Amino acid sequence: MDYLQAWNKYGRLTYEDLPDDVKTVAHQCVLDWFGCALAGSREPLSGILRDEFSHRQGRCQVLGSKLRLDPATTALLNGASGHALDYDDTSAAVGCHATAPVWPAVMAIAEEIGASGAELMTAFVVGVEIEGRIGNAIGAKHYLNGWHTTATYGTFGAAAGVAHLLKLDAGQYAKAMALAASAASGVKANFGTMTKPYHAGQAAERGLIAARLAARGFTASADAVNGKQGYVQAAGIGSVNSARLEQIADSWLILDSLFKYHAACYLTHATIDSVKGLRKQHDASSLKGLELSVNPSILDICGICEPKTGLEGKFSLRANAALAWLGHDTSNPETYADEVICRDDVQATLAKVRVSTDESLTQMQTRVHCATDGNDVQEAYCDTSVPCRDLSLQGARLEAKFDALSAPLAGDTARLCHRILRLADTALVTDAIAC
Repeated sequence: MDYLQAWNKYGRLTYEDLPDDVKTVAHQCVLDWFGCALAGSREPLSGILRDEFSHRQGRCQVLGSKLRLDPATTALLNGASGHALDYDDTSAAVGCHATAPVWPAVMAIAEEIGASGAELMTAFVVGVEIEGRIGNAIGAKHYLNGWHTTATYGTFGAAAGVAHLLKLDAGQYAKAMALAASAASGVKANFGTMTKPYHAGQAAERGLIAARLAARGFTASADAVNGKQGYVQAAGIGSVNSARLEQIADSWLILDSLFKYHAACYLTHATIDSVKGLRKQHDASSLKGLELSVNPSILDICGICEPKTGLEGKFSLRANAALAWLGHDTSNPETYADEVICRDDVQATLAKVRVSTDESLTQMQTRVHCATDGNDVQEAYCDTSVPCRDLSLQGARLEAKFDALSAPLAGDTARLCHRILRLADTALVTDAIAC
């Protein structure tokens, strides 16, 4: 199923068509995003963006401020805030942070046109599902080559979600995706800086604009996505992975969403969990060394060897191993502050961590060997690629995370949480998402 065929399946989808588990996970994704975005709105990068774009007035709310801006700029700023902490959901099935670029785009348009909560939630699911079809069509090499897929796949997902809200026909949708093909960009070299979350905002903004232009009759080539000299070829992939698309044709990819409970790159989580398990058995001062065995491709993502800032720490296996061993609360975004990463004990422990590679491991698996005084050597292994199927347990964990993240800005967090989890029951979106 390519991106055009996907529209035949998803283009006229209604909320009633969605399975109950899809509805549940979709609301959980949105709740998680709101918590991350509210907390992320306090980050320096979010403030810089508000200062730069505050003149673009409109009626869409910018989270964490009193600003009301135009839809495209609102999607940009909220998209960046939502990914600012790198604490939002991710997905191996989709191939990127699936919610980060799609939700801010559809939320902004829903505010502008006065959509219902059910219409908004449906458009969000459609955006994620088509984002995932684009990701699976292109394949893993795109990411390995250096592209940031939240920025690239996300632009297509945002365009598709907005196209659904605007009720574009198949021809208009195809043009929106073709426009997205000329806008989808972002490179992994910017990981560990403010530009990575800016990618999510850009994807939301650019996808939104692509759909709106298509709705106005803007033209674009039918070959722009997977034709000769189209996006698939130009991005260095060569051809569409048709076999993979057939495998997932009947799947709801949103059900495989992976949620973060550590405020760092998801590919460090198996390391964190492994080290935390070993740490329970030892005094922190007894450590002689930690050896982390990971897939070699991880080193291009979270292989920063000598982090000196909090943002760099989020993308450092060694830093996260050190934080976990020393007992720092990796669920607290404030742990990833410059002053924490630069603490003498963190840097000294970091120096005892060695990273080796093992191609038999996946990107979400880590094996840790721990050596302590007395030459005691122990091993731990963790795989964080398996989605939680107990949606009640997942919901409880995400509500606790939301409460911790949003409390400083949201006031009555329980009431806001209730509204978000029942968003589909709201006649007018703006009544439910006011923060």
